[in-house]
Amino acid sequence: MKSFFFFLLTSLALAACVDTATSVTPADPDWLRLEIPSGGEARQVAGDLDGTLFVATTFEIYKTSNRGKSWELIRRRHYGPQGIILRHDTLWNVTNGGGTPQQKFVYDRYADYTVDGGKTWQKDMNPTELRLQINAASATDGTVYTIRENSTPKAEDPLSAYVNPADILRQTAEGTTLLALPFRHGINALHLDSRNRLYVAVYGTHVPETNRILSSLTESPAVVYVSRRPQS
Repeated sequence: MKSFFFFLLTSLALAACVDTATSVTPADPDWLRLEIPSGGEARQVAGDLDGTLFVATTFEIYKTSNRGKSWELIRRRHYGPQGIILRHDTLWNVTNGGGTPQQKFVYDRYADYTVDGGKTWQKDMNPTELRLQINAASATDGTVYTIRENSTPKAEDPLSAYVNPADILRQTAEGTTLLALPFRHGINALHLDSRNRLYVAVYGTHVPETNRILSSLTESPAVVYVSRRPQS
């Protein structure tokens, strides 16, 4: 009986920490691909690949401390999507989102937070609203990266549209250009770490024949792309 319970506990521990590949392709010189098993859809990123990286999905929050080789589930909720705001060693789990196509935010008041990497959570009783723009990120040299969503109106229903692959705009003092990307997805959020590496939280599968993005399945991996080098 003791052997059975030991096996059960070992299995549960392994299920919460699963090895994953971290590269787009061996030949890709510019981007890493991180996969979180069964995450479904990457909603947001916080932290640093060289330290601790947090990824919010629709219903969960994961972290990795070994550059994406394994992921630990630190938070699961029955509603979503989940949002995260990291300041110093404090990570807040925010659950409200809104804004316009030009400025999208996650925000909350009295949000749950953790100061130990997700081991324990408590309620923030400060009424000040927490807010973070997620569809744009600014580098230390003033370069701004912004998500450009693309869509095609449906002929049968002009008020709705098919989702097409998103772009990332790079804005400097000299003007605005498109950032070259090796992938075709919808994009939920951008994040820059202290080294100005760009993290891109994506969703969906690209259908080349129609240039449309199909929604991510709940059991599919959540995917984040990380630039190998600083973007400024």
